[in-house]
Amino acid sequence: MLSGITDHATVAADSAAALSWTASDLGERTVFDNPFAHATFGTCLPPATGEVVLTWLETEAPWGLKRTDFYEQFEFDCRDSRSAVASFLTSGSVLELVRSAMEGVFAKTFKDEISVVCHKMVQGHRIGIHNDFLDGEETHRLIVQLNRGLSEEDGGFLMLFSSDDAANVRKVLRPLHLGGFAFEISKDSFHAVSKIHSDVRYSLIYSLRAASI
Repeated sequence: MLSGITDHATVAADSAAALSWTASDLGERTVFDNPFAHATFGTCLPPATGEVVLTWLETEAPWGLKRTDFYEQFEFDCRDSRSAVASFLTSGSVLELVRSAMEGVFAKTFKDEISVVCHKMVQGHRIGIHNDFLDGEETHRLIVQLNRGLSEEDGGFLMLFSSDDAANVRKVLRPLHLGGFAFEISKDSFHAVSKIHSDVRYSLIYSLRAASI
């Protein structure tokens, strides 16, 4: 290798080899019933792992722009990437870790299939009020926030509502790096993300289906 030239593939592979995630990382959580069943997590990814994942999202992830009538963001399915980081995030051990943590929070048993996607929101992006509910589809989600230290001025707040009326906001959560949010999807799980004014907001999202509803 020539002096001064970085082999990014080798660096990425070496970094991915150091990835770890354990049950204790998802142990710092607080569960709430209102305005719908949800939980907040402290630092739910090890900082070293979070740095590797965030760097991958910033430099190599296969983003595609998605626009609908109520949101705009970049996104992709981790199973569409051949990256070592994506392989780790979708590995059997990590999926079992997520499943176990979610069963502990919501006292539910979940099916084996878990989807793993990533979202990226940049300046001007927002997500309007919605509940994510689709009959027969996913019933619960775990969202891990990744960013370079978003300030209040940057926007991107997760807002929880007691109805689809914007006046009925009940909680506002700042997207803290490595913090997590889990919730039960229902006809009442209204939430939104405020407009991004600057910087970039990344999310790692695990979606599960309860074995019985």
